[in-house]
Amino acid sequence: MSALPSGALLLTPESYRRIDREVAKFPAEHKSSAVMAALAIAQKQLGWLSKEVIEEVGDYLGMPAIAVYAVASFYGMYNLEPVGRFKITLCTNLPCALSGASRAAARLKEKLGIG
Repeated sequence: MSALPSGALLLTPESYRRIDREVAKFPAEHKSSAVMAALAIAQKQLGWLSKEVIEEVGDYLGMPAIAVYAVASFYGMYNLEPVGRFKITLCTNLPCALSGASRAAARLKEKLGIG
C-alpha cells in the first residue's frame, strides 16, 4: 500500500484501499494508469470531484493535478460539480444528432423545466 497523502484527507482509508487494488493491476512505473479507477472511487465516495479531490488523487498517484483534471474533464462520467439526485445525459454525437437528439433534448428541457 502507498503512503497516504499528508494533511487533511477527503478520501477514506477504504477508498484508498480500493485505489491500491486498482494500482496493483499495473506495473509500479505505470501507477498513473489507475487514474480513471481512482476518480471513479473518489466520485462514488463523495458524489463529485472537487479541485481538492483531484489534487489528492494526483498526489496519491504521483501525477500533476492538471493531468488528473484533464482525464476527469474529458469523460462525461465524472462530475466536476455537485449534481442533483439524478443526472440525465443525452448522446450528442453525429449519429444521435441525425436521429433527433436535439428534438429529444428540447422535449426533456421543456417537460422537466431544466436547462
